[in-house]
Order: sequence, then structure tokens, then C-alpha cells
Amino acid sequence: MSEQKKSIKNAVGQESTRSPNIKAASETQDVATNHRSATDVEGSKVESNKKNTPKGKNSRKKEKMKNMHLEMPSTTGTQPQGQAIPGVSTAPQYHAFSTLFRQDVILNPGSPLNANNSKYLENLAHLQLYQHSMQNNCVNLLRMNSQIGSLPNSPLTHPSSTSHAWSNPGTPLGNDQISPRFLQNVMQHPLLNQTYGRQGNLQFRQVVSGKNGFIKETPTKNKNGKKKDQEDKSFEPYLSAEEVDAGLKENCLVEGVLRINPKQFQHAYVSSSDRSLQDILIDGVKNRNRSLEGDVVIVQIINQADDSNDESKQKKGKVVYIKEKLHTRTCIGHLKLMPDKNRQKALFVPRDHRVPRLNIPFTCWPDNFYAEAKSYENTLFLAKIENWFDTRFALGKIICNIGQSGDMLSEAKAILAQTDLDVTPFGPEVRDLYPRLDYVIPVEEIEIREDCRKLCIFSIDPANCRDIDDAMSCRKLENGNYEIGVHISDVSHFLTENTILDEKVADKATTIYLVEKAYHMLPDDLCMLCSLFPGVDKLAFSVFWEITDNAEVLNHRFSKTIIHSCCQLSYEHAQAVLDSKEDAEMSFPEFYNGFKYKDVYDTIKTLGKISSLFRKSRFDNGALRIDQPKVSFHLNPSTGLPDSLWVYENKQSHQLIEEFMLLANMTVAKRIYDDYPSLAFLRCHPPPSGYMLQQLAKSLKPMGIDLDVTSAGSLHKSLLQYVDPSVADRGKAMVLNMLCAKPMTRAKYFCAGGCTSDDDFQHYALNVPLYTHFTSPIRRYADIMVHRLLSASLNYRETPKWEIDKVKTVAAQCNKQKYNAKRASELSTELYTLKYIEMNSPYVTDAVVVDVREKYIDVIIVAMGLNRRIFFNNDFPGEHKCIKNDAGIKLSKMELLWKATDTLPDIKQVIEVFSIVEVELNRDEDMVKVDTKLVRPV
Repeated sequence: MSEQKKSIKNAVGQESTRSPNIKAASETQDVATNHRSATDVEGSKVESNKKNTPKGKNSRKKEKMKNMHLEMPSTTGTQPQGQAIPGVSTAPQYHAFSTLFRQDVILNPGSPLNANNSKYLENLAHLQLYQHSMQNNCVNLLRMNSQIGSLPNSPLTHPSSTSHAWSNPGTPLGNDQISPRFLQNVMQHPLLNQTYGRQGNLQFRQVVSGKNGFIKETPTKNKNGKKKDQEDKSFEPYLSAEEVDAGLKENCLVEGVLRINPKQFQHAYVSSSDRSLQDILIDGVKNRNRSLEGDVVIVQIINQADDSNDESKQKKGKVVYIKEKLHTRTCIGHLKLMPDKNRQKALFVPRDHRVPRLNIPFTCWPDNFYAEAKSYENTLFLAKIENWFDTRFALGKIICNIGQSGDMLSEAKAILAQTDLDVTPFGPEVRDLYPRLDYVIPVEEIEIREDCRKLCIFSIDPANCRDIDDAMSCRKLENGNYEIGVHISDVSHFLTENTILDEKVADKATTIYLVEKAYHMLPDDLCMLCSLFPGVDKLAFSVFWEITDNAEVLNHRFSKTIIHSCCQLSYEHAQAVLDSKEDAEMSFPEFYNGFKYKDVYDTIKTLGKISSLFRKSRFDNGALRIDQPKVSFHLNPSTGLPDSLWVYENKQSHQLIEEFMLLANMTVAKRIYDDYPSLAFLRCHPPPSGYMLQQLAKSLKPMGIDLDVTSAGSLHKSLLQYVDPSVADRGKAMVLNMLCAKPMTRAKYFCAGGCTSDDDFQHYALNVPLYTHFTSPIRRYADIMVHRLLSASLNYRETPKWEIDKVKTVAAQCNKQKYNAKRASELSTELYTLKYIEMNSPYVTDAVVVDVREKYIDVIIVAMGLNRRIFFNNDFPGEHKCIKNDAGIKLSKMELLWKATDTLPDIKQVIEVFSIVEVELNRDEDMVKVDTKLVRPV
């Protein structure tokens, strides 16, 4: 190994001992302090006529700090401003041993550092006694800290030498000129605590009353003779960007996206760069090092030396750098008083257990919170992590009151807030940037477009859809082949690039679909203008193919067109035609443009036949589809609450549209990449974890499930063997689809110019080399980017003058927003499902077992697609025993012995994966929880 490589590995592997920089200084440990009132700070009671209330104490404290040129934290959450002092821009300069520093002041760890209290700390750092004890210069730390940029630019006045001798560790500090209480409280401030409050196993603390010193921490034993847990609760400082770059180049570090187990937050994972290997385990919050779900992190392997000869052993790592903070650092939860009724800080408990609990300073509390804490028990708040020094608690602030838990409007607001989705309506400043609804297509625009208004064109969408992106046509050619057209709304014609409106739409990036409402990416009027409603001339961007009766594609072309849709169909309308129902016509909507039911009927039949051949060919050529259950609701028009729900079934009408949309996207992807290989806006799907798939196949083998996971196509063919319409097999299909979905990675948008390998372009599930999104520009900004490139390719506009970095930035925003919107939609579905259960509680139904563990089982509620966990604790009326399967890994059996009752005898029940069990669902005190228990078999 070269000397350079050795130095890099040493830099990566060793504990950081370099001088504290900005990040290390600002992310030191937040040590809990016992804050006291102004009456006991100096050891004597302050004379006052006011009552001894928190308000009175704070008033006296503020007055005292004002005299010392310090300020308390602002109750408005803004940074306090210092008093103007003649001759100094923000704060006066004092010598360290002036009368000022003989006072005892408690610095609130939650308060922002400003010029005044930074000067206060900085002068302390000039103490020769202090500098000696730490063998470091605190002034540099404070000057580097980004939070004290308001300090005066004039040189600091260093104190003159003093005669104070350095007290050895373990010896109390005899200091007649500075209060021990003062020094102790400042040492506990988070800015100084980690670096200057501890030296090895020496900690600054009160030795005897009035005397402080650095004393050796001696491990203590509890009554059982065991050593107390002395794990350091502070986080390690991050590596520098230079060290990270060097470590990645030398393969000493791994980059990846952090995934935290939502049911066991101590365990997080990062995929190995080699997808055939097991994911890297990040065990514990300390090793996670302030990173949260979705963050792009840099990980150092910490057990590589131990398992170098055992490739099957899971590697463990720790986060040494956060490359990109994709998590918003916000969370929804409840605010509670501390168990000791602390007046300085309260406890915020997030609903998402992957987010740490927060200490909230009193300055952020709602009105009368301390006196009326019980009245806030059911209130949802949005909180934000401000700092995270201690592994047990982060420091946060309350952003806003969301509303009451259980109220559907408040719960919807909570979902949008926790997923960081902006649904603010567009303002009047963008209203003049697009045409009004009475827009008439200009003659000059008609002349440059292909006129398709005489074609039988129609749309197929969910019932009551208002954002109709696509429509279809099919006509028979003289040679017996078909010309099939996919017509997509030409949104980019109306959305001018580099305008305020374009910037806002790019920031939203996607339409958000909640159960009760859709929040559109475009302004509502523009959305209506672009939607391909029937009976109106519309601008479209079309793809045409010549296709044989056997679904062979002979050629294709692109064109900007004018269309006139003859009807707007739902999937149910199209399915009735495909099923050849005799009464299908009775439910059809109105027809326009001279076309009749027979025209549409024949077209749907032809498209259905060709799409089925396309689908078969796709899967024969190695494509994969894993269906996840999707729940639909019928909402009461008066209350907005769910009257009923059902699992949405993917029928042939859905597959008809899906096949032609996929074909359009693949056709466009090839064109824009051929013409713009550096700027092409594409979509890829990285391969899944090969290790996880292999382990899954191995664990299912003893249960008679034989999965071939060597490729996407082989996996799809394996799954087809176990799909059957019966109830039992429907549950089995749900379980298999869920288990196979876990190893999969997220598909993502990317800029072709930012890729270095052909593998980066591959779409695993579709098994195609190039793919993009073209067919939904009303609801996806990614499609608008693609439309602009295709327009330039066809000479409808100039080539976009984009930089690769700009395209990469847009792709990153689209990826982020797409994931957040998908998560919001899932949470909304779960919310309404739980509401339905609450309204029908107790709800007894069938569930299929997904996983069996020693103390619990995981199930899917078949009628809802809802995942639940059932624990076997002291409340279970019987005994339970877990039996490992022949594979000796995760999946196993549970043997239950239900005790006899007055009317029922003992009964034995064996539960394993795929078992169908009966469960009872009951509402919980928390709206987002449901109590699930097993029903005794008869």
C-alpha cells in the first residue's frame, strides 16, 4: 500500500483530534443543565416586590443581563440585538478580570449566540487559567463559529498576564477573581462544553461547594456490582470534505442513502456499493451521527478487520459525513412537560420514531403551556431540529400549531407539513404569464401544427379526473396496419421557460394527490386550459407508430398537433367494452365531433388486443412488475368521511393505457438521447440488492416457494406461479409482492451528461436501456423538461442553453418532490383507512401473515392492504412459542396454545408466513394508531 493511501486510511479511521472547526464547534454535545432562577444564582435572594413567578424571575434576569450587555433569548424566536455603545459597533470589549465577570449568569443552551453573549464567552477564553487547562485557544473557536458573525472587526484585547497558577487535575481551582458558578455555567454552554468541558477522562465539575476543578471520573458500580453505562452520549465530529473525497477515491468510505427501520429506529442501513453484498448496518443513534431518513451519507466500515474472512457477516459502519441533508429536519408530534416539571425546557415527542425526541426551550412554548399542559395533550405541533448535540435528545423549536389530533383537516395539514410539501396557491404575480380559459388557438399556430381534429381521439382516466394529460387514437391504414397515436397535452407551449411561473412550477415539481384533494403543480386555470377535455380544440404533442396486427412496430414519428377529443372515458367504461358487456353503451358519456359509440368501441377493442400483445412481449423479454395494493375510498359528500373502501384492482383497461404510455416514453427517450447526449433528461431504475433477494429466496424455499432472482424477468416468471384469484392466494400474492419489493431501489431522474457508465442508464424493472417521462406534463415537471428537448429536436424551438449542473439540479428536485408526494399520498391513504376502522370499530377481518418473530407477527389486512404488527405480551390469553424453520433464518413458525375458557376448550394454533388469520382492529387513543389483536380460532 502506498504512503498516500496509508495516510488517507489513517485520516479516515482515527478519532478526530484536529483543532475544532466551524462544524465541530457548532455541533458539540448539549449537556443538560439545571437552570435556576435569578434568586439563587448568586446564592442570595434578590429583593423584589414581584411575586416569585417565572415571569418575575425572567424580568429580573433580563434586567441584570442588560446591565452586563447581555440579552435573554427573544420570545419571538428572532435573534436579540445588542445595545448600541459609543465607539463600538456591537459590543464593548472588556478585560477578562473586570468586575463584569464576577457575576453569576446562566447561559441558556437553547439561546442563539449573538455579539453580546459571544463577547462574554470570548473574554472568558482569554483567561490564562482557562487556556492552560485546555491547552487550546478558545478565541479561535469563537472567531470561527458562524453564529457570531456580528462581532466587531477591531482586534481583541487580550488580558494581561496573571499570577494565577494552574491547578492540576483533581485539585480544586482556587480563584478569587472569578466566580466558580460563573465558570461552571459557561463551561456547560454547548458552544464550549464538548471541546473545553472535558479532557480525556477529566471533567470540569464542582468538587466541593464553591470550588470547581477538572477531576478524574472514576467508574462507579451499582448495587449489582456492574459498572454503570459510561457510553459517551455526544457525537463524533464529521470528517472534512477533503478527507471524504480522498476516502471515496481510495474506497475507504462508502456513499449511500440512509434508510432507518421505522419500527426499530436504532437500526439504519446503507446499501453497499457492491449490490451483491449485504447492506451496511448502522447500529445505534450515535453511529448514525445526526443523519436522518433519506440523507445522502458517507459511511466508514468499523468491523472490516473482524469479518475479512467471512463475507456472509454483515458489515457495520458509522456515518462520518452528511453529503446531502434530504430530510427536512421537521416533524409532527406532541409537546409534553418533563417528568420533573422543568420550567426551562419541555419534551417534544415526534410521531415518527426515526426522528429524535426534542428539548424545546421555554421561549418556544405556546401560551400558558406550563400551567395548562394537559389542554395541549391532543394538540399536534410542527417542530424543527435546530441542533443535535446529545444522542438522546436534539434541541428544537416549535414552528406552528397544526391543530387537534384526529381532526381530518388538521391531520391532512400534518401530512403536508411533515413531508415538506408546499401547497401555497399561486399568487397574482403569475396570472399574466399564461392565457385565460377563453383562449382561442391563433391561426398562425394552427398552420404550423398537424391537424388531427378529424381523428377518433378519446381519453381513459380515473372517474372524475380533472387533469387529463393524454388521449389516444387508432386508425386502420390502407396496407392493413394501424396508425396508433398517443397525444399528450402541450404544456410547454404555455409555460414559458425562465419566468417566475416556471420557477415556481419547477420547485413544486409534481401534483400531490391526497384522498380528499389534489394539489396541482400548475395554477388551476392553466391546468384546466391544458387538460384534454372533450369537445374542445386542444394543443398536443403526439407520437405516432405504424403497428402490424401482430403488434410489430414498423416506424414512428413525432408531431405537434391540434386535437379534438370526442369523449372522456373512465377505466370502468373501457373495461366494460373489453369485457364485451351488452349494456356497456348505457353508461357511456356524451360524444362530440360527430363520432358515435361504435367508433369508440372498435378503437378500444383494437387497442386492447395490441396492448395485450405488447405486454406479453415485454414480460417475455425480461420485464418485471410488482403490484402493491392500492386502496380507494368512497367519501360521504356531506361529511367527507369514508363510507367504504376497497383494494383497487389493476384490470386490462389500466394495462391498455400503461402499455402505450410506456412505449411513448421509451420512444421519446431514444430520440432526445440521440440528439442531446449530454442534456437528455432521463429516468433510471438501479438494480436491487442481490444479497437481499438471495436471502429472500433462501428463506422461502422451505415453504415451497421457489423464486429465481437472477434477473428481473426470472423473478417475474417465478411470481406468476403463485398468483391466483382465490382469497388465500390473493393474500399470498400480497405477501410475495411486499417481500420482493423490499430489496428494490427507487427509480430516479438524472442528466445523461452526469453519468460515467452505461449501467447508470439501465431501467431494471422495465429491462430497457433508455427510459424517460413524457406522458404527464400537467402533473410532472420532469415531463416538461423532456418536452422542451423534444421540441428543440424537431426544430420547434432553439436548443436549450442548459448547463449539465442545471439539469442535475432540476432532476434532484424532481426526485425529492416525487418521493415526498408519494409518501404524502401513502400517509393520506393510511389516515382514511384508520378513520374507517375507527368509525367501524371493532372491525373483524382476515389478514395474511408476512413475518413471524419471537414476540410478534406482522400481517397484511387483505381487504385494506394495511400492514399491522401483533405482539404477544402478558395480555395474550395463552402461551406462545417460536419455531425456527429449516433454513435457520428470519422466517419461522409460531405455535399458540389458547387457554380454555368457561365455554371453550384449549386450542392449538400454528401460524407461519402465508397463514390466513382473523384479526380484530380497534381505534387507539392516537389517531394514527390502531390496536390489532388476533382473534381466537373456533
